[in-house]
Amino acid sequence: MSEGKIIDYSRQVNVNRAYAIIVLIFVISGILLFNYYVHPLLYIIVDLILPGILFIISLIMGFGSKKAIDYIQGEWEKRKAWVSFSEYEELVDNYEDAYGDLFAHPGDSMICCCFLIFTVSTALLTFVFHNSGITLISPFIDSILILVFLYVINSVSAFVIGFRIPTIDSDEFFKPPITGDTYEFASQLEGVTGIRAGMSVILGVRGGTQTILEAEVKSYIQGLPETVQVRVQVSHSGFAYPYLVGTVYKGFHVETTTESHRINTKYPVILEYSMDDEVAVIVARFDIPKKSSAVPNITTKDFRKLAAFIAIKLKDNYDASVQE
Repeated sequence: MSEGKIIDYSRQVNVNRAYAIIVLIFVISGILLFNYYVHPLLYIIVDLILPGILFIISLIMGFGSKKAIDYIQGEWEKRKAWVSFSEYEELVDNYEDAYGDLFAHPGDSMICCCFLIFTVSTALLTFVFHNSGITLISPFIDSILILVFLYVINSVSAFVIGFRIPTIDSDEFFKPPITGDTYEFASQLEGVTGIRAGMSVILGVRGGTQTILEAEVKSYIQGLPETVQVRVQVSHSGFAYPYLVGTVYKGFHVETTTESHRINTKYPVILEYSMDDEVAVIVARFDIPKKSSAVPNITTKDFRKLAAFIAIKLKDNYDASVQE
């Protein structure tokens, strides 16, 4: 990939150099203070206060390093494609392998907490070690080795945390992948009898670099035009409750009504018919008891049966509209 035509790292290099210089200044200052400065609070200053200040500065420098990466504006050659869910996930994996370091990582709170705990623990252990008066090699060499380790670990941890917080300024290039319950349930429709489910994506190609500009979950009825669709909706009321909304544009007129069916699933199936202007709408969902001692569980097998059932109903409606 000729990433250089898309991403400019020149400003980031300057930020990183400034960061390295700041760390070096703190390391030298800490060693000099420890060995040549006499103060009753010397260990607190060298082991706790200076590392704390360095941590905050490194956090800011890490944030600034990410924001200093520039996206070069340009025209993308766009190509629309239909891919399976597994193919989409492979595209996303390749995308994140190539550009994952440029994303924000808001879900990394556990990693950040581990870095923070490790940094604080290292500073406290160093403070205890200096107060104990233990000598490993010689006081001067010990101070160099321990303070270099403390300050470098401290600053690098903060820099990494700060770097992972933001994303670079490019709404066009970096689109977060589709995830969540809706995507998970929609991917279960792949291979269901009567349904063609997958991802409609717009790929952008520029200078040898490929990216995902747009992506949308789509489900159609096999053998019918794209005016007949199925959408997955998920409501949350203590658990993920998926249901299906089928639409037929200029479909056969239906009365607003509700039907109950048994299709060999754990819960009965409810079909709700209605019209939205020229669109026939069929909502298929499971009739789950409102009061239950256990959390309701809709299995993949049952959800796929529900999808196959609504596919039959949508096809019947479309066939009826054609025969009018």
